[in-house]
Amino acid sequence: MFRRFFVPGLVAAALLTPALARAGGLPMLYLPIDGASAKSADACAQSVLATLGNEIDGVSLKQNGGQWYLMFYFNRDRVRLADIEAALKGNSVTVRHDKLRLFGDVILEINVPEASADKLVAALKSVKHVSVEDSKRENDTLLVTLKLPAPENDIRRVPDFSQISFQKETFRSEGTAAPVANLGELPTYESLRKIAEQYDAKLEGLRWNYWHCRSLGCLAGPSTDRKSAQAAQPR
Repeated sequence: MFRRFFVPGLVAAALLTPALARAGGLPMLYLPIDGASAKSADACAQSVLATLGNEIDGVSLKQNGGQWYLMFYFNRDRVRLADIEAALKGNSVTVRHDKLRLFGDVILEINVPEASADKLVAALKSVKHVSVEDSKRENDTLLVTLKLPAPENDIRRVPDFSQISFQKETFRSEGTAAPVANLGELPTYESLRKIAEQYDAKLEGLRWNYWHCRSLGCLAGPSTDRKSAQAAQPR
């Protein structure tokens, strides 16, 4: 992989120049946060910045449709959900896994017996709107890279964040001309966790790699119910 150089000015320019933000730039990660407020937003953002280091930028908490979201650009090979949650500790906020709906490119961190790994990957391949790009072992963890539908609108520009309703957003798979899903049809963290359990496995967390010019992460949906869990079961 080629070496990337982090240029803080690039982020500032991306916020001001729509053409640059849409033509190229750093990936932006989104994560719904519960318990945040206008009063605590800055402190939460500073905690994440201090913990994750100088290869992230534009860290902020903003609302969309009444839901708070942590958002930041990153220029590193890996960002883990566990690291973000650790950074938020002590700020009276939480990342509710039962509300997470995944979009874009994501890597699942799964603890699974060797004998069950291939069957689990096959089950994930059969989930609606999920394409399994890769799977490999890293020590005792199976890393499964998923390619999921991405938002039709470019949401990497912070000024657009409150203008585009995530609840009304449609999502498109790579190579398709028409939308394939709405927010309620995206795979959920909880449904993927339940699939893993069927193979004596445990979904330990999520991570995101550096995918150039992408919007990545999770959006908030209703707490996972019976209907949404069934929708994401293998076909």
